[in-house]
Amino acid sequence: MFDQQRRRKARTAAVLILTLTIGLLTGCGVNKNTNTATEDGVKTQSYGDDGYLGMTNSHTKIPGRHMALNYKNDANMMAQSIRNLPGVAGTNVTFSGSDAYVTVKLAPSLADRDVPALERQAASVLRFNFPRYNIHVKSLRQGK
Repeated sequence: MFDQQRRRKARTAAVLILTLTIGLLTGCGVNKNTNTATEDGVKTQSYGDDGYLGMTNSHTKIPGRHMALNYKNDANMMAQSIRNLPGVAGTNVTFSGSDAYVTVKLAPSLADRDVPALERQAASVLRFNFPRYNIHVKSLRQGK
């Protein structure tokens, strides 16, 4: 009698273990390449990288990160970012698509030998702060 109960418990345990193993193997059998469509045609999808879990595609009234970027704001920010460089008296910024042409108005006290260094420094600051533009810098003496 005790033998039959042990056999029945062992058989039940074996069936449970087998069922769990099969369940785990089928549940964990995930395709390693999740970017492509599987056999049943289902493809994994992700949200747009907009900071709102893709909601800007559905709700167009949510301002995106590029809505505040325009030529006027960028020109003001460019002028502000290089105005404190020694030898800069003013700036003029002109855009042509993704090219930004920056004219640096030189201070009268700046020596001619320091002009190329100032142009390089201004270009470096602008390229770092505005990577979306191709920066072109030239200088202009006041009164010439």
